[in-house]
Amino acid sequence: MGEVLRHPAIWRGDGRAAAVACVPSGHAALDAVLPGGGWPLAGVSEIVVPRPGMGELALLWPVLRRCAGQTVCLIRPPLLPYAPAWAAAGIALERLIWLRPGDTAGALWAMEQALREPGCGAVLGWIDGVDDRAARRLLLASREGGGCGFLLRTRAGQTSPLPLRLGVEPLPGGVAVRVLKYRGLPLAKPILLRSEAHALAGALFAESAAGRLPGHGDAA
Repeated sequence: MGEVLRHPAIWRGDGRAAAVACVPSGHAALDAVLPGGGWPLAGVSEIVVPRPGMGELALLWPVLRRCAGQTVCLIRPPLLPYAPAWAAAGIALERLIWLRPGDTAGALWAMEQALREPGCGAVLGWIDGVDDRAARRLLLASREGGGCGFLLRTRAGQTSPLPLRLGVEPLPGGVAVRVLKYRGLPLAKPILLRSEAHALAGALFAESAAGRLPGHGDAA
C-alpha cells in the first residue's frame, strides 16, 4: 500500500500536489501557487476568459517566448494572428502555425495531433464544448509530445478531468487570474499580474488578411 500511495499519479488529498515537470509561467506570483512552480509540461491547462482575446495572451506571453526553436501552434484563434506584433514580441514567425478548422470536432482533432508532436512547445486551442472524453484524449496526446497545452474556453461552468483551470479577466496593464481548480488548497483571492506586453497582446490578432502569416492558411 505504501508503494501505491507514493506513486506520482496519486493525489493524497493533503494539499500537496504530486511532483510534475513544469516550465515557469514568467509570472512569479503565479508560479508561487502553481503545483511544480509553473505550467505543466506534458499536460493541458484550462484557461477561462469572458470572451476570446480578453487577456489570455497577456498571461501566456512569457511561456510562448520560452519556446525558442519549437513550434507554437494556434488552433481556431478568434482572429487571424497579426504577424508584425508576434515578431516584435520575439516569436519566430516560421515557428508559428495557426489552423482554423470549421467545427469543434475538427479543432479537437487538430489540437490532439499538434500535442502529439515532440517539436511543438505550446499548443493553444480556443475550443468550447469539450466533453470529458475529448479532454482526456488531449491530455494523453500531450503526454506523448511533452509540450504545454492550453485549452481556452469561455464557459466557466464546464467540467473536465483536466487538473488545472484558471479564470482570467483583463485589467489596465495586466490581468487578474483566479485559480479555479488545481491539486492543492483552494485560492480565494485573485492574483494580479502586471504585464509589460499587455498593450502588445491586444494587437496580436488583426482583422482579415492583415494578420495572415505567409505560408499558413485555413484548415478544412
